[in-house]
Amino acid sequence: MSDAQEFWVVSAAVNDAQGDLAEQLTALSPHPLVEMETPGQRQLWLEGYFDSEMEARLAQSALEKAFPELPLAFRHCPAEDWSTFWRHHFKPRNIGKRIRIVPEWMREELEEEAGRETVYIEPGLSFGTGDHFTTQFCLEILDRLAAEGKQQGPVFDAGCGSAILSVAAWKLGWRDFLAVDIDAVAVEQAAENLERNQVPAGEVRLQCMDLTQEWPQGKFPLLMANMYGSLLMDLAPRLVDSCRGDLVLSGIRAMEGEMVSDVFARLGCREKLCNADHEWCGLWLELPS
Repeated sequence: MSDAQEFWVVSAAVNDAQGDLAEQLTALSPHPLVEMETPGQRQLWLEGYFDSEMEARLAQSALEKAFPELPLAFRHCPAEDWSTFWRHHFKPRNIGKRIRIVPEWMREELEEEAGRETVYIEPGLSFGTGDHFTTQFCLEILDRLAAEGKQQGPVFDAGCGSAILSVAAWKLGWRDFLAVDIDAVAVEQAAENLERNQVPAGEVRLQCMDLTQEWPQGKFPLLMANMYGSLLMDLAPRLVDSCRGDLVLSGIRAMEGEMVSDVFARLGCREKLCNADHEWCGLWLELPS
């Protein structure tokens, strides 16, 4: 997506009373959501990006009806604001012992760090920079699996966003990926991120796919699904059936973590790790290979 595109943005405050807010805003917005945190506070905001003012106003009206007590904000995001936003908020970050995430625009400024695999990301409007807990959790699990020598493919990256997980996993030694996302813009951005990280053509099969309507064939020793908790629970039987080893789940609200874990436990998963911050939760599960 071009940085020159303008957007109209609907922002909604997040709290525990609106557990399905993210799902509703996702359904309304044509682009992946962005989460913002007010500096110096713990208030989180979910932002939906729209291509026209009319679309944004209609989404705002729908949210006002669904959540009459919910604080909402509306703003116009001029063309130059998007690239400026990322340059202010997306900084280099080391994750685990072997991963380093670097914005593409800082490639020439920073030298690669010895002992770390550098992942260059241009996020655009796709989700996944390594700053958010949900993405960071998955990257940390990849780092641990690599340390254990478990780089066995194929890998299924469900809800791939910017493809940051597939790129990091490839640099850590995994091969043969299937990466899917419901959003066509995210898939386009993912393809660009694969190219800028010199992932060979054909190593990662990218597809735009609605996993509630269709499902890929195959069994995967590593399956990563960074989605919302309710969707993970809906897809649980398919995810478990497709996994033959490590199943990494993220994008789960902290208050939903135990519920999601129970659903997968009933399907035969063994919990290896559950980690959370004040808002989000991630699960590392294991299935018989």
